[in-house]
Amino acid sequence: MRNGRTLIALAVALLAGGVLLATTHRTPTPPPARAPAVAAMEKPSVAISAKLADGTDYTPLFYVTASVSVGTAPTPDDTADRLLLRSPTGDRELHRLAKGRYAQFLGFTAAAGRLYWAESSALAGGGYETRLWTAAVEGTDPPASLTADMGAAVFFDSEFDLVVADGRVHWIAAAPDSDTRTELRSVAVAGGPVTTVAFEGRFRHTAWPWLLSVDDAAPLVLADPLTGERRTVTKAAAESVVCTPTWCRSMVTAAGDRYLFDVRHPDGSARRRVPGNLNAITVDAAIGGRYEIFTEYRNERSTLVAYDLDTSTMQTLTENTGVSAARAGVVWWAEDGEWRSVDLR
Repeated sequence: MRNGRTLIALAVALLAGGVLLATTHRTPTPPPARAPAVAAMEKPSVAISAKLADGTDYTPLFYVTASVSVGTAPTPDDTADRLLLRSPTGDRELHRLAKGRYAQFLGFTAAAGRLYWAESSALAGGGYETRLWTAAVEGTDPPASLTADMGAAVFFDSEFDLVVADGRVHWIAAAPDSDTRTELRSVAVAGGPVTTVAFEGRFRHTAWPWLLSVDDAAPLVLADPLTGERRTVTKAAAESVVCTPTWCRSMVTAAGDRYLFDVRHPDGSARRRVPGNLNAITVDAAIGGRYEIFTEYRNERSTLVAYDLDTSTMQTLTENTGVSAARAGVVWWAEDGEWRSVDLR
């Protein structure tokens, strides 16, 4: 059971954006000869147990730094879902909701020592709501609700689902009449009334203040709502492309149902092929402004790799992973009963 408007908007937007995330591995065709041997990642990883002290399973959803994560775990009696912040100083419960509320925790971001997230849940009297929350990363003060006036909020599993800028928290909502407009919504970081601005076209946030279009029926566009500037991103008809104002990642399907990835700037310059038989793990381009993160099936194992856009080199994060994710410069993955993370910023 889910927040209908929020998650219908999510599904429509993901389809419209043409973004493909590989969530399962299949036996690939033999990869072509790749670039010189891939080096191990120079930055060390941080490891935490995948189980809490009470024996429940912990699933990280966001990393503030490589050693500070936010994620979920059920209560030991499995009657409620908990949102927890884990750091070297200990574990801290931020919020819990009964299982019957069908809680979803979405859109995490952090700025100026504070964490922000959206929470979608069923209401006791029927219906659903999506509410915006904040909490200090350090300390013991309880979280505060900033607003429940989020409209038909849309979440793309992007690091830009919530953006903190100019003293406000910003998010995207679908127009209430299903028109091809986007609602740009925001609220002060301390809470208060929500400001809503209608913006022509279907867009999602990318690096502030830019928006990226998510409508396959229209050209791919980067737009700055503050200045009105719009830049059309060059792309071939067969390409699926995601961009920031600086970098784009494109994907085409090749023979044998393989994916070929290129990286380049939005104007098409500096294009290069990323070598290997790869699957992208994020809907965002240029994690931390510099890296593309992929899984690659090698030697019957899933290898997690980072392609450095500055040096055109590949580094291996781990040679044996299951679940993996990346957001806001941090990459994390499951390995041997632990969660491991690397801060690439």
